[in-house]
Amino acid sequence: MLKLVATFRTSLGKSQTWSMNNPNPNKTASEVKSLLQRLTGIKLFHKDGADLFNTVESAKYVETTETILFDHTQEQP
Repeated sequence: MLKLVATFRTSLGKSQTWSMNNPNPNKTASEVKSLLQRLTGIKLFHKDGADLFNTVESAKYVETTETILFDHTQEQP
């Protein structure tokens, strides 16, 4: 599974992580940064007196590979 993981700074200077499953991998780094910067402008998310997405710091794609070792739901009785 592919995931976009972004790190923001809150208005109090703390680190805040946000992620999205199955992002569009065809977006350029510039397009992703621009979209994430839009989150900083809406000031929608607050916690303990801080804007959670004050500035965008970084973004990366994280890909998880699952290897099934066994699955009881697939076994025959």
